[in-house]
Amino acid sequence: MTKMKAPHFTIKNRFQKKDALYRDLLTPEILSDICLKTTGRSDYTYEFDDTGYNIGRLVELEYQGKKNYISISETDIRSRNSSFQSLPSALARYILEENPNKEILFYFHPEISGNYETPYFIFMYRLMKTAKIRFLNEADYLEQPVSPFITAEDIIANKDRIRSSNRGNKSTYITRGQNNELQVYGKTYGANKYETTILCLALSEIAHSKVQLFQIGEGGLTELPQKAKEAIESLGVVEIYTSNRTIEKIDFEENNSLRSVEYVYNLLETLGDKKCAFCGCEIPQIIDGAHIWPVAEIKRDETLSQDEKLACALDGANGLWLCQNHHKLLDSNILRVNERGEVQYRSEIGGIHFVFLKYTTRQTQLQESILSEKFVNYIRKRNRSLRESLYSAVG
Repeated sequence: MTKMKAPHFTIKNRFQKKDALYRDLLTPEILSDICLKTTGRSDYTYEFDDTGYNIGRLVELEYQGKKNYISISETDIRSRNSSFQSLPSALARYILEENPNKEILFYFHPEISGNYETPYFIFMYRLMKTAKIRFLNEADYLEQPVSPFITAEDIIANKDRIRSSNRGNKSTYITRGQNNELQVYGKTYGANKYETTILCLALSEIAHSKVQLFQIGEGGLTELPQKAKEAIESLGVVEIYTSNRTIEKIDFEENNSLRSVEYVYNLLETLGDKKCAFCGCEIPQIIDGAHIWPVAEIKRDETLSQDEKLACALDGANGLWLCQNHHKLLDSNILRVNERGEVQYRSEIGGIHFVFLKYTTRQTQLQESILSEKFVNYIRKRNRSLRESLYSAVG
């Protein structure tokens, strides 16, 4: 009987940003454990490749025609951002692998230390499982089993909870557009691009509607890494769009209204998720970003340079989330907001129309958190042509 060929490891030996070697990180005992958990065999052959760098903390293991991509966890967990920088790169390489007989796996290194079971880490582990990553040894390191997300709404709700508990976590936003499409607003710089990548790959597995990724340029980078983009696009679910100041400037110069990607992202960062400031409606498909100081008026201001005008048009402080009904009422100046954040209506609107306004405008005082100095200044600019005496409080 011919002995079956042993599983074979191929491992890029060098780190990108430090002098250590993967040969030292991955001892024979660890490789044997990975091999056993992956193939059912503990014997193996191996090759440490000293050319180039290891991208994705990746171990490749081939056995019986199957190619396994195993991403190894960090050992010293210091921040949520650094801990997930490698995984999306490994996942992208796996997706672009032409061999259809393949699998992507994740392995907790035995020397792992630090707090790697925070709500954010659990959220990311769930995204990883949603993206079809199999964990080899989670039971040894996680107190509770981790389950994949079932729906996009489940991802959105969990992301919102994490953001509510940690106001600093503002890197990526997921919402719905007017045509019910899922919209991902993700930055392309630093650790943010890795979260954007894994979110899109997870959504590609479970979304039942179109997904749009709006890349928000930052730090001179306007797009995700090329391999990440290729992997996302190869799954055929996510459409990728790019936003940068050149595109925004052209849109601003050609139109008197601005429905820009950067403006929406800035509103999300400033105000949080879509919710009408006048009625509390949270149906994202009918919530718009409404400028306080309108774009057409900004463009007519001769005291500002063109770049200053664009900055005002894109400023997250220059806007409110409003349902389409209240957006139109604001644009028509039937409703307005004064400098104290009180919602007012034109006094000439009476009878049944006032009853409608009063019934639908449940929130007649803006939250204190919205009334920043910049916001009040935009209110002042908007209202300078409106006579105070024409307006009365809705409440």
